[in-house]
Amino acid sequence: MNEQPYKGPQPGQEAYDAAAERTGILQAICDVDELAFDHRMPGPLVAFLRPQRGGQEWMTDSRDLQFPNEGRPHPDSGDE
Repeated sequence: MNEQPYKGPQPGQEAYDAAAERTGILQAICDVDELAFDHRMPGPLVAFLRPQRGGQEWMTDSRDLQFPNEGRPHPDSGDE
């Protein structure tokens, strides 16, 4: 398999999870082989995120991450 290197948000940065349609702070990107639990992610990298103001943490396939400005529609964008 020829996977492209991860080029998205880095740990500590805000990230938009397109699969969950949520924005959070990226905590880590891990190779699935490093995980000690059943991750059930289709890709080779798993991203761990937390809400900016606290709450339930979540994980997603790293391929679903985007920089927030790329992933979220802006209310003033005029695109309808």
